Amino acid sequence: MQKNIYIIALLFFLLGCSEEDTKVDQNTTLEKDAKVDQNTTIAEEKSNNPIEVQKGQKLFNLHCATCHGSGAKGATAPNIVGITAVDIENEILSNSAMVFMQGVLNDEDRRVMAVYFDEQKKYSEEVDELYALKANLGDKLFDDTILSKNQTLSCASCHNPERAFIDDRFDTNPVDGALSVGDDGVTLGGRNAPTISYGKFIPDFLQISDTQFIGGQFWDSRAKNQKEQAKGPVLDHAEMMMPDITTVINRIQNSPYKSEFQKLYAETIFNDEMKAFDALADALAKYEKSKEFAPFDSKYDRSKLPYYHIDHYEMSEQEKLGYKLFFSDKTHCRKCHTTSSETESSIETFTNSKYENIGIAKNTKALLYKYGNTDTTDLGLGAILKDKQHNGKFKVPTLRNVAVTSPYMSNGIFKELKTVIRYFNYRAGNPEPINPETGESWAEPEVNATINHEILDTLEPLNETEIEALESFLKLLTDKKYEKFL
Repeated sequence: MQKNIYIIALLFFLLGCSEEDTKVDQNTTLEKDAKVDQNTTIAEEKSNNPIEVQKGQKLFNLHCATCHGSGAKGATAPNIVGITAVDIENEILSNSAMVFMQGVLNDEDRRVMAVYFDEQKKYSEEVDELYALKANLGDKLFDDTILSKNQTLSCASCHNPERAFIDDRFDTNPVDGALSVGDDGVTLGGRNAPTISYGKFIPDFLQISDTQFIGGQFWDSRAKNQKEQAKGPVLDHAEMMMPDITTVINRIQNSPYKSEFQKLYAETIFNDEMKAFDALADALAKYEKSKEFAPFDSKYDRSKLPYYHIDHYEMSEQEKLGYKLFFSDKTHCRKCHTTSSETESSIETFTNSKYENIGIAKNTKALLYKYGNTDTTDLGLGAILKDKQHNGKFKVPTLRNVAVTSPYMSNGIFKELKTVIRYFNYRAGNPEPINPETGESWAEPEVNATINHEILDTLEPLNETEIEALESFLKLLTDKKYEKFL
């Protein structure tokens, strides 16, 4: 009994200390933050061992980022901020998803990774009051049309938070939502606006082998991360259409947000246009990392809760069959749409964030409306890398909210989720290769040379029962907020 009282007293003491320790002196924090070079990471700025931190960060991006998310936070796996080299070794030996790393990481690799994880602990966003304030500013900017030339378009116009962060302006869209209409009400964008939900778990763009790349933002990786992505639409002449950075910053300076930027970033932030533009992107990116974008509360997630949990969801027999098919060698879905095809995670982003060409045809309707012809060929990643071996490859999208985020593919060519499944069935050798949306044979691929035949040619056809089951499982990946759209 005496021992229990002592433990309780100790807990109260520790909680009191913890609360005191996490109080942020805002003036000090803001002043310190304002001194950080926008092009330098926090770890590089603060660390006594910057070289080791950089090495550890590079190894993290290479081996861990897909599952553990930006800054070693938990994504589809636990938060690993603060773990040690011994912890890493234990996981490699005991975790089936990490056993392969025994022959990949040596003792020195594990040590410098632990240095990076320890460094991240000091700057964890969970105790960073300033982080939350910047995210709140980003939230307001996301919904404001102030960032577009004619002030008709906001970030939310193409990524509506009430519709799983897609462009749902279908009634006024001349190409069935395949491409988004820009700030002038006429010009169309170049590709389908994807959902940006769960985007914070996409690692920074990185080459992981001689022939393979991972991460980055947009369909083609042209932005390394969310912060860089946030800058793109503002200056894009088919989207928000602001003519230059000077105009953007002048707009901000003449808005109610001016003082908030100065408070959160620096009193002198507008003395340097590039730093001010960087701050704008930073605020938007921080908002896009909030839980609103990644609640992990779908029926799939709830099915992973213990059966006695009040929110537990019990799959129907049809959904169980779809679940089994998704993770089977018959469909190969898991090879591209799970973070690790070797194991199944209960918290899963349903993308490996790699780049593939699956043989999709041109969207001729969209091309004709935008250009007046169908001569344009979208080379995707190949155009960014200027490397023809990656022509026609696009980033594998998340399947989170897939049932409510049509149209599909980088060019918005498919309207229905079941059509996507039937397309893969056609690739698997289905004897009736008819596109149900056109009533005609499936059109020829836009880029032939780089199609991933290794996966597509080993698919097995599904019967109608299995197609229905797979679709029913994919519907389970819908966040609770958007289930009404099913």
